[in-house]
Amino acid sequence: MANSMPLQDLHSPGNGFLITDFSPAIELSLQRPESVYQPVQTYDTNHSPSRLESARDLPNARSRKSRQIFDMFAPKRSRIPDNRDENLVPINLERHVKGYPQVAAYINSTDDTVLFRRFGDLRARTLLYKEVRLTALEAKLAKLDKEDKEKDVTAWRVAYSIDYNGGKRNEERKALIEEIDVILKEYDELLLRDSQIRRLGRPSQRVHRNFMDWIWTQNSIGPADREFIFHEHDFVSLENYEDSWLDNLMHRFMSYCKKGVLRRIFVTDADAKKTTNKKVHYYSSERLNATIKILIAVTSATLLLIPIFLFLSINLTPKTMAALTLAFSFVFATIISVTTTATRQEVFAGTAAYCAVLVVFIGNLQQKQWGPSP
Repeated sequence: MANSMPLQDLHSPGNGFLITDFSPAIELSLQRPESVYQPVQTYDTNHSPSRLESARDLPNARSRKSRQIFDMFAPKRSRIPDNRDENLVPINLERHVKGYPQVAAYINSTDDTVLFRRFGDLRARTLLYKEVRLTALEAKLAKLDKEDKEKDVTAWRVAYSIDYNGGKRNEERKALIEEIDVILKEYDELLLRDSQIRRLGRPSQRVHRNFMDWIWTQNSIGPADREFIFHEHDFVSLENYEDSWLDNLMHRFMSYCKKGVLRRIFVTDADAKKTTNKKVHYYSSERLNATIKILIAVTSATLLLIPIFLFLSINLTPKTMAALTLAFSFVFATIISVTTTATRQEVFAGTAAYCAVLVVFIGNLQQKQWGPSP
């Protein structure tokens, strides 16, 4: 057949074909000279080599198995043949035009910078005006009820709906109720919105000062436009984050780690690409939080093991053991309160569990020393 493609061309990688099944109903008319023809060889890395495989292909099969094993531990993204990851757009402040675009990019660059004013004074004042207006309308309605009640002709207006008889004989009260309803809807909506905004956490002084310093030093927006940054106690953060003494201490410590091993540990490639400004430093909050958790776990375990070590190493009286338990419980509760944002109930529960462990240990120790009671 003159136009038939050679069999090796069908299997060659350059043609982009992969034949995985041959239908028995189709008769292939492809012909090759006997001197050139070679049987099709198949490889299955999950089974032992078949008789069709030659001895020279056994190392290739073993290398494929080795590559598969190593690929199991390699990052999944590294096995993607195309370059789609190169098209990802990183966060970079200098990529944006200086001005409002750059300020917006800075606010969106990390969780610590998502700060906005609550405008608490304006909300409170608006609520106050509506509150006073509703109070006046309430008094007006009470006065109207009293006047109608005192007259026999109009006393029925208090006992019947304002829509009675089409509301034609109770127009004043109906109009007053409709006005109250409109203002009440506005008041309720504003009150609920203010309640939701007040649930947002306030940023710490460190977070606000960093936010203020960047906007002030960059001069990306005009002097009048950046006046909002000075209302420190009116800001809210859209992200919830730990704000304990230990967190602030670690953040201050990171401000001095601008180079060296610690910077390579806590600064990822994505953080390093966010800005070229030498005075602005980004670091991984995930890695920092993991470090803080490890420190808290080590401290808690140490506070539990120190009294146990003392009880085992020194021959102490039961009263001394109880005093040490009380002292270490106080230290444990203090450290938990300072280094975490635990609530009162959580501190109480943690301290009670700590005391229970030490008390049970003391009881078992005393029983071993003095033996079981007769």
